[in-house]
Amino acid sequence: MSSSAFVVGPPLINLPPSRQAMSGTLAWKRHGCYKLGSTQYFNMPLDKATLGCHDDWNALDHFDPTTDSRRLFAQFNHLRTVYGALQDGWNLVQRGNWTYHFERPGSNHTATEMGLWSISRSGLPGVQTLTGRHNDQVWMLYTNENTTKTWTYDCKGPLWISSPFQSGTTVRNLFAPYETYTVEESMSAYYNDGKAPWFGCLKSVSMDAFGFKMLVPTDQWSPPRPALTKFTPGHDARIVSASALGDVDISLEFNTEMDCNGVTNSISLEMASSGHGNAPKIANIHCRTAENPNTDARVQGVSVTQWMWSATLTNFPDGVLRISVNNPPRSGGNEGTGASVICLPSPS
Repeated sequence: MSSSAFVVGPPLINLPPSRQAMSGTLAWKRHGCYKLGSTQYFNMPLDKATLGCHDDWNALDHFDPTTDSRRLFAQFNHLRTVYGALQDGWNLVQRGNWTYHFERPGSNHTATEMGLWSISRSGLPGVQTLTGRHNDQVWMLYTNENTTKTWTYDCKGPLWISSPFQSGTTVRNLFAPYETYTVEESMSAYYNDGKAPWFGCLKSVSMDAFGFKMLVPTDQWSPPRPALTKFTPGHDARIVSASALGDVDISLEFNTEMDCNGVTNSISLEMASSGHGNAPKIANIHCRTAENPNTDARVQGVSVTQWMWSATLTNFPDGVLRISVNNPPRSGGNEGTGASVICLPSPS
């Protein structure tokens, strides 16, 4: 089937940063080759912005539920429901910073501070009553370095990396890869009385480029909510019907082990076809643990694939298929993704 569409797009205004349309529109693709350069931004890398009108992907729908940034913000919002300090904590404390200043080219002699910061967030004692599942303080580390870097200091020295927890506490990152650290003794008394217990010190930490960590004691650690991490053949994918011959293999990938039957039962198919044929049937269902999960996420801290559901859609007519996945459950429990997600493969 061949089809064409006329899409009324936004006014064609030249913007140096450019913007990506979310809904499918040919106007944004046609406007995607920016040629004017920029005098406002120093050495701005406009390479992709000058070639966008040659990339068919720019005309597709971009409401992809598996996008890294979308899933990361969903995790942010989920953590706010678990940790009261993240939702309402007013007590923000800078624990330390290991930074330096330098002037970037084109900065007009305005120095930029670069390095590592350590802060904690909690409720104001005696003022706030937090209402999360966990209401203790949360420790955060973040950097604006654009390469992976490791900071290592003597815990008894002046540059020790300070935590808000007592020494000996084991903490775990709330973001992937969910690693743990045990903080060591410093020379700073936890009760400001010159004796043990001491504030915990992180002897060494590696941070990815523009990385961040959110650390809590291991007994307060909460796993990420189940989330769809990838859909194949892809959101708003175009499939040539002559090569598909009525059968299309699909897969759904998740960040945790799911209930196989629960995922199957959560799926519904809605076909907008040429008038020939109904929605395809689901066959050859197979569920498995991801053998070689991709841990190199494009966005730092986002969860990656751990488990996969795959099947074949048979008797697939020409048209647009809407696949809805409605709150599939985690394996061994009732918790699901908490959302309905939609994927749109389109034979043509």
